[in-house]
Amino acid sequence: MNDTQSAYAQLSRLMTYIKPYWLTFGMALLCLVILSASNTGFLSTIKHVTDEGFAGQAHASSHLYLAAMLCGLLFVRALAGFGSNYLMRIVGRRVIEDVRNQVFGHLLKLPASFFDQHAIANITTKMTFDCEQLYSAVTKVIISSIRDSLTIAGIVAYMLYLDWKLTLVFLLLAPIITRYLKKMTPKLRNSGRQVQASMSDMTQVIEEAASGQRVVKVFNGEAYEYERFSHIVAKNRQMMVRLGRISGLNSMFVEMLAAVALGLVIYYSAGQFTAGEFAAFIGALLMLIGPVKAIASVNEDVQIAVSACQSVFAVLDTPAEKNQGQRTLELPIKRIQFNNVGFQYAHGHSPALSNLNLTIEAGESIALVGMSGGGKSTLVNLLPRFHETQHGHITINGINIRELALAELRQLFALVSQDTVLFNDTIYHNIAYGSLRAATKEQVIAAAKAAYAWEFIEKLPQQLDTHIGDRGLRLSGGQRQRLSIARAMLKNAPILILDEATSALDNESEQKVQAALTQLMAGKTTIMIAHRLTTIQHASRIIVMEQGRIVEEGVHEQLIQSGGKYATLYNMYEISK
Repeated sequence: MNDTQSAYAQLSRLMTYIKPYWLTFGMALLCLVILSASNTGFLSTIKHVTDEGFAGQAHASSHLYLAAMLCGLLFVRALAGFGSNYLMRIVGRRVIEDVRNQVFGHLLKLPASFFDQHAIANITTKMTFDCEQLYSAVTKVIISSIRDSLTIAGIVAYMLYLDWKLTLVFLLLAPIITRYLKKMTPKLRNSGRQVQASMSDMTQVIEEAASGQRVVKVFNGEAYEYERFSHIVAKNRQMMVRLGRISGLNSMFVEMLAAVALGLVIYYSAGQFTAGEFAAFIGALLMLIGPVKAIASVNEDVQIAVSACQSVFAVLDTPAEKNQGQRTLELPIKRIQFNNVGFQYAHGHSPALSNLNLTIEAGESIALVGMSGGGKSTLVNLLPRFHETQHGHITINGINIRELALAELRQLFALVSQDTVLFNDTIYHNIAYGSLRAATKEQVIAAAKAAYAWEFIEKLPQQLDTHIGDRGLRLSGGQRQRLSIARAMLKNAPILILDEATSALDNESEQKVQAALTQLMAGKTTIMIAHRLTTIQHASRIIVMEQGRIVEEGVHEQLIQSGGKYATLYNMYEISK
């Protein structure tokens, strides 16, 4: 598919979003038709006013009629202009709202691999800047294309009526303009793509500098971040200026051709036209300049919109998580089994897991330990199907987890991780999150007490209604972690995943969080990843992983006595304390 076909396909796809608003869109088109027709009517009225009102000996009643007709025509033109712009704005904003909602809804269903490969800033740009560029395609492009095309057609028809020979001479200029615009289109499209890319890069630098501002300050990175940002801003400015230059050249080219045409009319019309015909023909020619320039400049908006369409629709075309399971799992959980499971990341040089076999009985607390890159996180990420197994399969109670609907499968899990995920909302809504929104205040307080979080929540002026700020930054690390545990408490899922839940805490916070975790783990099947080996000594079983394989397993005392990999890791940890 060449660039022209691709551009047409992208814009055609965008236009399908207009269908639900066909009535409003149709009214806007009607207003555009009236607006375009009023231009031709205006020229005809000017001809009559010139011939009858100035050159002729018309009566006063005729003057009143011509004045009223011209005034009425301009009133209709004003109303049609307002109607077309307002109605098209309604359609445009509705379309962008629908696109944004669809893209965001699809984002929530994309696999973890998508977010591994795309920076958050890049995704944010698609949702904000790129979607906003589509608005110009729906409004400016459509309005200009239809209004100006109809205006040009009407004016040219009237010019043919006045003098068809002279008009045909002017129409010979159309192929020259078309050829020129065709030559400029690839340059506009390329510049549009670079503008999109620079906006994405700009958003990324802003987000990184803002979220990492403590690191920036401590390492004196202000100058470096400023240099990064200013370089991208300069590139964005260059691309925008280039777009303006190309668009300006298009406009200048049209005006220069119009100047030639105007000179020919004046030379030809002497002795050939009446005063009214001359005024109407000159007026028509001058009125043509605006629509032709607009059609030429709309090419810039089209190319930017095409680039935005490609960016936004690329997200929608990314396959969502596979969710075809229909089987129902009968509780309680009895056994989880990994059978010859293998997995390798898209850009990984070696498998993250290789022919892994593991059986976890209900109520066990399994601790995964080993050096970084051993496959611990990959193993726990496969259970809720954040990633899909590539070899082998995982079963719960003998049922392949791929046969379960994602919502039902993930309802079995509660997650507490090192990177505590909290939202810029109240404490209440951070604990009673998602499917837990129906929880009562009493249930939320009970979960907070069980997680040792109520002791600081009740001291806050607004208690559960306290807003915790972006990612919970108004709270300490231990407080954030206890809120995360309270959320898991409230869910009360049968399988608990603890991903280094205490590794970033000080000793006092760790003691409180560890006490909360002990409460949380009671009666649950627990799989935990831990670097602080003292926190897992009482685990039912310790699994030592290396290069995607299980190299040792057993209880703490047994593994220490065997003097293998675990004993080495434990001794290293003791020395480092």
